[in-house]
Amino acid sequence: MKKIRPAPLSSLVVALFLLSSSLYYLVVQPGYIPLVPFWEGGLLVCLVLITASALALRREEADGKAVVWPFGRLLPLAADLAYSLVVFLLIYSARVRPGLEIELLDLSAVFTYKIVLPFLVFLASFLAIKDSINLLYGYSTRGREVLVFSMVRLSAVFTLLLLGGIISVILFRGIGAISWEFLTSPHYRLGTEGGISTCIQGTFWLVMGAMLISAPLGIGAAIYLNEYSKHSGLKRVVTIAVGCLNGVPSVVYGLFGLAFLVATFGLSLLAGSIILGLMNLPTIILTSQEALKSVPNSLREGSVALGATRWQTIKKVVIPSAMPGVLTGLIIGVARAAGETAPIMWTAVTFSATPVHMFYGVVPDVTQPVNNLCYHLLNLIYFLGAWDVEEKAWGTALVLLALVLSINMVAILVRNHYRKKVVW
Repeated sequence: MKKIRPAPLSSLVVALFLLSSSLYYLVVQPGYIPLVPFWEGGLLVCLVLITASALALRREEADGKAVVWPFGRLLPLAADLAYSLVVFLLIYSARVRPGLEIELLDLSAVFTYKIVLPFLVFLASFLAIKDSINLLYGYSTRGREVLVFSMVRLSAVFTLLLLGGIISVILFRGIGAISWEFLTSPHYRLGTEGGISTCIQGTFWLVMGAMLISAPLGIGAAIYLNEYSKHSGLKRVVTIAVGCLNGVPSVVYGLFGLAFLVATFGLSLLAGSIILGLMNLPTIILTSQEALKSVPNSLREGSVALGATRWQTIKKVVIPSAMPGVLTGLIIGVARAAGETAPIMWTAVTFSATPVHMFYGVVPDVTQPVNNLCYHLLNLIYFLGAWDVEEKAWGTALVLLALVLSINMVAILVRNHYRKKVVW
């Protein structure tokens, strides 16, 4: 049975507290940090425990046989302890205190106390966790394995914490602006009054227009590339081209739309829908193609053996089996279209409270410009400091975040529904 070393285990617990609390304050960035004395004491405790554990481990190894720690083990441990000691001294001597501002290389960005202190503690705690795990397992292969898996798990936890922190901040600052009037009335006076109803309408119709353009083209292209194309060279070239298009910055699409689409259709819902549809095409093609590839060939062969034509096989067997992956690509495209700003700010949107003109109350007038949540939020950010729009900016961000999260939740539910029906 493995002997438990209490000193490195205790330092591991303290370091985990330092890591989680410093990450929280690094994300939230409050003006006052009440945990500074606890951070100072925790760093000192980790320093003492890790040093004592290292000396005890070396003595334990030397009792069995003459062991001299290699330079590759001693130097990283000494460097980690030195860094933690420097952070402790900076906090203890009040070198890092409220009002601190650090500007590096005359950059316009300024690192303040509420960023510098949590980051220093976060890095020191991360190093303390690494050293504690190594000392707990005696620098063995098992220790390295536990360290790697712990880092992977912590990465997943950090991702959830970061997402939770972002959602919490937006929810806390934007919930005050949410009301029925805010959601159902248009804005006026440069966004300082009114709501975002026209922005919600414009966003909805831009997304719908983009999907009406990109979904048939993307799924059709994926079906052709995976089911019909026999020329491997052409297929490879098209796949590479689609991958390259997927990496083109959105602002380039906006410039293309300004140069070609606006000249033809004007600043309009149609131009914005086309450019968003073109942006979504690579994502839908690649995800649909991978979903079609995941369908076993035995299903196709069985269908053909029963007398079905190629199109009947694709329609009745392949597409239903690949539907969860295809829907995932479509929903990713919807979320991307709802969150883009650069492609539409030059092709489709205006900041004035322009309602969506409808024919017979059902069909929108695609020749007119519309509002959009992302572009509205961008303009409100421009007005920060000059106009009292901060609360409405956070409210707009909250509505946009809720829209994207709702789309992703619907995607998960629909995908799970179709997965239950697919049995291979």
